[in-house]
Amino acid sequence: MDNNIKQRIDEITNEISNINDLNIKHACLTYMEQQAAFMLWQMEDEKHIDNDSYNV
Repeated sequence: MDNNIKQRIDEITNEISNINDLNIKHACLTYMEQQAAFMLWQMEDEKHIDNDSYNV
C-alpha cells in the first residue's frame, strides 16, 4: 500500500476517534464502512469481468 494513502487513512481514523459525540462518530464509521464495502464490491466485479475476458 502506498504510504501516503496509509497516512491519510490513519489521519482520518484519528480525526474520527477524537469526535466526542457518539452519534456523529457512529455515523462517520458507518459511512466509511459502506464506502469500503462498495469499493470492495466494485473491485470483485472488475476481477470477474477481467477473468471472463481471459475465457473468451
